[in-house]
Amino acid sequence: MMPTKRRAPDSPVAERPTPSKRPSIQDPRNPGTHKFQGCSSRTVYKQISKLGEGTFGLVYKAEDTRNNKIVAMKQFTVTNEKEGFPITALREIKYLKQLRHKNVIPLLEMAVDKPTRGKDGQKRGVIMMVTPYMHYDLSGLLENPQVNLSEAQIKCFMLQLLDGIKYLHNNNILHRDIKAANLLISNKGILQIADFGLARRFDEPAPTPGSGGGVAMRQYTGNVVTRWYRAPELCLGERNYTAAVDIWGVGCVFAEMKRGKPILTGNSDTHQIELIFQLCGSPTERNMPGWERLPDARLVKTFPNHHRTLEAQFNILGSSGVALLSELLKLDPRTRINAMDALEHEYFKCDPRPSRPSDLPEFEDSHELDRRKKGGQRPLPPAPAGGTVGVGPSADWSGEVPAPYMNGNGRHVRPPPPPPGGRRPAWQKEGERGETRDERW
Repeated sequence: MMPTKRRAPDSPVAERPTPSKRPSIQDPRNPGTHKFQGCSSRTVYKQISKLGEGTFGLVYKAEDTRNNKIVAMKQFTVTNEKEGFPITALREIKYLKQLRHKNVIPLLEMAVDKPTRGKDGQKRGVIMMVTPYMHYDLSGLLENPQVNLSEAQIKCFMLQLLDGIKYLHNNNILHRDIKAANLLISNKGILQIADFGLARRFDEPAPTPGSGGGVAMRQYTGNVVTRWYRAPELCLGERNYTAAVDIWGVGCVFAEMKRGKPILTGNSDTHQIELIFQLCGSPTERNMPGWERLPDARLVKTFPNHHRTLEAQFNILGSSGVALLSELLKLDPRTRINAMDALEHEYFKCDPRPSRPSDLPEFEDSHELDRRKKGGQRPLPPAPAGGTVGVGPSADWSGEVPAPYMNGNGRHVRPPPPPPGGRRPAWQKEGERGETRDERW
């Protein structure tokens, strides 16, 4: 048999080198190390305390024994192969691996445990999401009777929140569960958006200055956003929604920081929409064009006529603060202000000037340990109970985010295809505006 002729290296179809053997996740000679970048053994982490629990599993405060850093570990339990991995967990991991912004929680790595067989004979593997430890979430902070945020502190948090939202929307990502419990704050005053279990990409062009909420081009599921922070169009059954649903949540959080508690605490979907109209006034073709054509518009017809009370209820914010809140809580999603325009609002330019994050005082650790205890706040469908409580930047965290994940062969994981318009991947776009925020403090 004649030997196969070897092609010259510069020939059009040069012989490919033999691929190297795929490395194992765990190096048996050195437990705790890993050859897949971005994945470690759970054994390298020492659990300190439990921060929360829910149907998804548990959230722990832990120490990384390799560097003595304090982290938070969110556990996802896989009960059996037929059910598979929770879709909300897959979403969260997917987006946190892509996003790189100082106001979005970073994913440090994943930690895994070898599957063990339980008493029922089912093998259960444990997968944990590792993030920097966070001392507070905004909901827990506001429930602390010792905390009374000043106007300058509220402006500081709002600037950071809007910067993070602008970054997400610039990269065609809807969060779809903006609320106080999902906003994490370090003891250095850095706010980060967390819990991406309901996030998804949107097909519409990203918002631009002066464009408001934009116009939807396709349908999405309506079972998103925790009820107390749900936009009126969602409450009325709209499925052709835009990034404006996140902006409504920002408005609710803004008012909540001033009042110290949630402002629209409906105990049912019908009650929720009535509370919205009691605050913003009953819908008309002028303030919410097309509302009568929404699937659940019949509910509104049973309500009495409500006059707008927003300005009277929140006059403590001052004229510029009320003006910003009115823009964030517009009934019409097409004219609701977007994050770009909100960042340029007069509210942030008038006295008192926003505090610097580093000037914010330190408080005792404060988290919303079990969101399910507040039945009215339970998301529909529920995000993993407990969310990302207790995760965020630690006191000694520099703000640096690990390099993009790599596969076992040392190659960068291929990012998802860019959204319409050829927009760059999210991790390439942090500097577009976020780095120029300092002149506002």
